[in-house]
Amino acid sequence: MKQRDVVIVGAGLAGAATAWWLRRMGADRLLLLEQEPLAGGHASGKNAGIARQAAEDLPTSVLCARGTAFLKSPPEGFCNHPLIQVTGGYLLVNGREDHHLLNALQRMALAAGAEAYPVDRAAALAASPLLRGAPFTAALHCPGDGVVDIHALLSSYLRGAEVVTGARVTGFESEGRRLRAVTTDRGTYRADLVVNAAGAWADEVARLAGSSGAALSPKRRHLLHTGPVRDAEPGGPYLWCVAPPLYVRPESGGYLMCPCDEEPSAPCAPPVDPEAAVWLAERLRETLPALSGAPVARVWAELRTFSRDGGFLVGRDPQVANLFWVAALGGHGMTASAAVGELAASLILGAVPPVEPGPFDPRRFA
Repeated sequence: MKQRDVVIVGAGLAGAATAWWLRRMGADRLLLLEQEPLAGGHASGKNAGIARQAAEDLPTSVLCARGTAFLKSPPEGFCNHPLIQVTGGYLLVNGREDHHLLNALQRMALAAGAEAYPVDRAAALAASPLLRGAPFTAALHCPGDGVVDIHALLSSYLRGAEVVTGARVTGFESEGRRLRAVTTDRGTYRADLVVNAAGAWADEVARLAGSSGAALSPKRRHLLHTGPVRDAEPGGPYLWCVAPPLYVRPESGGYLMCPCDEEPSAPCAPPVDPEAAVWLAERLRETLPALSGAPVARVWAELRTFSRDGGFLVGRDPQVANLFWVAALGGHGMTASAAVGELAASLILGAVPPVEPGPFDPRRFA
């Protein structure tokens, strides 16, 4: 068996970005293992592609802002066309008692170095006619946000990397508290360090490695597309109603929409709930009546995975010496992927981390 310095379990955005940064920093004996036939078959390839920098806490906002900066200005040769279309975005609330949500998001964005400022109703209406008749009582404009080509991003991270697909992890060979090899249904791979970037399956992988896991919570979310519709704005901003939750953005001559549902799920390719279009219709009537009655041409579901406190897991496992986590990115994985990969690679190689790593350390749950 060929020895690798690092074997990364999961070739979605978390694992792929970590691999890209490791190679950029000089590590070359790397391997990514992906259980699906193609990389990005789950959340990394099914998300809405919205780069939103204002998050609910400062550590996450910092990584989202750093990740967005990478998307706007990647290293030369990373991708042969722009990765992000900066369209700006508007965060909204419908109830006056919820204004503190926008105030908190603005504070997080500004502290992370991103632009975010309140706008009045007239300015928001001028930015998007979809807000006609909407009962929002406050709006926050995030001019640096935008929409990302998620497939170009993932393929750019993976270009030139060694990836084995259809390789589901079935176990590990270990010696004491150290892993020696990863066993899959495609073979066994020796490694000095194993990166657990398995998304919704990260707890399962950790337990196979001898860790107690991190009690992760995968949650199903539905996305719906209208198909082409008349008068759709191709370059308009995304609209994200924080309370009650809903987001909409232009896509392919129509609109991509999400009722922001969060149903706990086992790790899987989640089935579509036949009631998803009903939930969306109810939320649109309540929040964006200009889109009430919009057609639904396509529905799909993805899993977003959360830690117990909602924070990312980037760091070493508290029980298995050479198991490293890059997981629980909670719906921010696409936006923050470049910054997460840089942080992970720095910690793995003993370099100075680009941000304070403490808030992301899995040992906070030990």
